[in-house]
Amino acid sequence: MWSRFLLLRYHNPKLKVLAACKEVLNRDDSKWWRDLILNDFKEEDLVDGFTDWVKCEFKKGNNILFWHSRWLGDQTLRVSFPHLFDRTNNKLCAVGDLINWNNGVFSWNLEAIFGRDMLISPAPNSSISTLLGMGSVFDEELRDLKMLLEGVEPGISATDEFHWNLTSTGDFTVSSVSHFVSSAKDLAWPIPTIKLLDVIWKTTIPAKIKIFSWRFLINRLPLKVQLANRGVSSFTSIDCPFCTNHPESLDHLFYQCHVSNAVWNRIFIWLGNDVNLSIEEFKSFGCIQEKVKNINIKAKLNSIWMALIWCLWYMRNTIIFDNATFSFDEVISNIIFFSWRWVSNREAPSRITFYDWYKLPLFCTNTL
Repeated sequence: MWSRFLLLRYHNPKLKVLAACKEVLNRDDSKWWRDLILNDFKEEDLVDGFTDWVKCEFKKGNNILFWHSRWLGDQTLRVSFPHLFDRTNNKLCAVGDLINWNNGVFSWNLEAIFGRDMLISPAPNSSISTLLGMGSVFDEELRDLKMLLEGVEPGISATDEFHWNLTSTGDFTVSSVSHFVSSAKDLAWPIPTIKLLDVIWKTTIPAKIKIFSWRFLINRLPLKVQLANRGVSSFTSIDCPFCTNHPESLDHLFYQCHVSNAVWNRIFIWLGNDVNLSIEEFKSFGCIQEKVKNINIKAKLNSIWMALIWCLWYMRNTIIFDNATFSFDEVISNIIFFSWRWVSNREAPSRITFYDWYKLPLFCTNTL
């Protein structure tokens, strides 16, 4: 019953989860399923995802994607034959969809993915070849693909099998993923950055703020300059929404812009004269971890720091998407309120009153 429900709701879950591309999604899919698929959708500069570690053993091919699954060699056919993939009219077909059976004899039906006209290779210099964008590269890839498929035979009754490449047995284990993620993390970022990310995840703040702070520390926020460099920006201007006279990068938006600088200065004054940090050290999350020895004060400063960058980002989005104007008082009030709420909830049921927090943020104590 459960497998039938999955088939009706999601067509073929095995095919979709192995695709790792947004094209498999449609409006009828649930939010849970969309999150699962998009979680493995990778940008060009990211490390391998889930599907890159699944090896498919071809039997009938009904649960294996022709282009996106690793079933012939160590890489997908999409990667091996990029020109063929660009011109196919069926990018999400299963391997089984391309098999014809006739009296127990099978053959590959490449017309199902290319069409009859594209398989009739025109002369390289002909007008048809120019029109279709096909030349020697297309012909070579098509010839190589046919040769590769010649040595492959499906099983009539056997089902497709899947092997997890991160274990010697081929069975999926959570520990293998955890080990791989730890190894990839060590390669992706320097050790000081990894330590700061660990601090973020151990804080008692909302999950979405942790994720935002994590993306901030590794410079993965969707800022205008980065989006423009990747060719995906839809903004009419890449200027900072606060000052409107400098490109919006992470350093400028949060540190160099005179508007955000005013916010940092105001919050630094609010902390009081007893904080043993300079304004520049307060701006650095790493300096807070190194310079501040008192655990309770450090935890409060961490919450204030994350509330500050979050409220700046929230105001930035409000200006861009809601056509709002920058409100200095609103940003300051939100920073104080959110940091108070996060700190006061850290040791529930004890609470720090908002009045005490506003007057003496770093040295006020929990009261019942």
